[in-house]
Amino acid sequence: MATFSVSGLVSGINYDDMIKKIIEVDSQPIILLQRRQADYNKQISVYGDLSAKLAALKTAADSLRTVSSFYTKKASSSDETVFDATAGSSAAAGNYSVTVTALAQAHRVASSIVASEATAVSAVSGNFSFQVGGAAVTTVTVDATTTLVGLRDGINAARGDAEASIIFDGTAYRLILTSRTSGAANAVAVTENVTSLALPTGPVAGGATLQAAQDAAFSIDTLAMTRSSNSFADAIGGVTITLKKEGASTLSVTNDVPAIRKKIDDFISAYNAVVSLVSTNSTRGASAQAAGAFTGESTARDVVSSLQGMIGARVDGLPEGMRVLSQIGVKTNKDGTLSVDGAVLDDKIAADLAGVSDLFNVTGGIAGRVYDYAVRATNLATGSIFYRTKGLNITVSNLTDAIAKKQDRLDREETDMRVRFSKLEALLSQLTSQSSYLSNIITAMNK
Repeated sequence: MATFSVSGLVSGINYDDMIKKIIEVDSQPIILLQRRQADYNKQISVYGDLSAKLAALKTAADSLRTVSSFYTKKASSSDETVFDATAGSSAAAGNYSVTVTALAQAHRVASSIVASEATAVSAVSGNFSFQVGGAAVTTVTVDATTTLVGLRDGINAARGDAEASIIFDGTAYRLILTSRTSGAANAVAVTENVTSLALPTGPVAGGATLQAAQDAAFSIDTLAMTRSSNSFADAIGGVTITLKKEGASTLSVTNDVPAIRKKIDDFISAYNAVVSLVSTNSTRGASAQAAGAFTGESTARDVVSSLQGMIGARVDGLPEGMRVLSQIGVKTNKDGTLSVDGAVLDDKIAADLAGVSDLFNVTGGIAGRVYDYAVRATNLATGSIFYRTKGLNITVSNLTDAIAKKQDRLDREETDMRVRFSKLEALLSQLTSQSSYLSNIITAMNK
């Protein structure tokens, strides 16, 4: 863009203002292109919003499209001080009597005493080695300078299967080794020891066992069981149980109906968000600027049309009274969104939860249809939204090039006008000087 001004001192003409007005007129094609570009950019942005809402709909449909994802189970204990439990979707509903007779414990042993933490624990160089159960042996090198603290830190730095600590009993200090894993099979055994510390499970006998390696012992109904840990998920399919103390309690596994109802509500809300976005952006205004970003956009219309067809279609193979969403209280409104008759839906869930599940997740079920379509539509390589957005981006890029070319011609035009007007002003200045010179000569001759 030219920046120098053209003086109008001789002619009295405001060239800068004249040039500005000419350029404003000649800029109209650029302004029109910029407006088109802004409209396309708005479409790209709203398509991004549509893709995000379809992704949310896909997530909501995914939570309903299989039996395992549809069902949410909850587990409860009649006495949570004895145990608590959680249930996955695969857990079978039922009640179980659980009696805990022993908790799992990690093996913990204490060494013989030493006077202080800074006391050297070895007179020679060598190894202090241990293993937990059948795990790999952990070895720490010691020498005559190794203190109790040094041995503890060396064991922990080796990151073996037991953790070391130090306790003070009021008069002396002891090294403590605790298995990182509970259970009778995970006892700590010292396999090599050149230190002066005696331990109950090693070549230098002594010290004390503070806690025995022990399995959890319990029964479910009349079946006695043991586990190496107090928390386990393999006793009752789909249920994780955490034992807390000895005692008896009842485990109940039930369908979490409020959670299932929320999944359905979330699915409907996500569907409505897609429909509302397209509807809101498909308005026709009095001018092009007032029209919605999706006005005339077949891709956006096709998204809603496809989803409406899937939502309204019957599901083959199901009983006549449970084949369409309207039969469980989900109705289509005039604006294309869905609304729920909560009382009807709750009654259907209470009376036939399996039938409601089938409506969403049998082969060809509603949630499966919607999920598969959302996956296709939002695919970043082949999806309809991807292709439409790609086309819009190409158009925006072409407009950018066209605007740049027109702006370049306009800049050259402005520069050319300033040069020509500057030359004109110079010529007028020269002619004015000549006229003044001639006038002076004529005046002198007439005297």
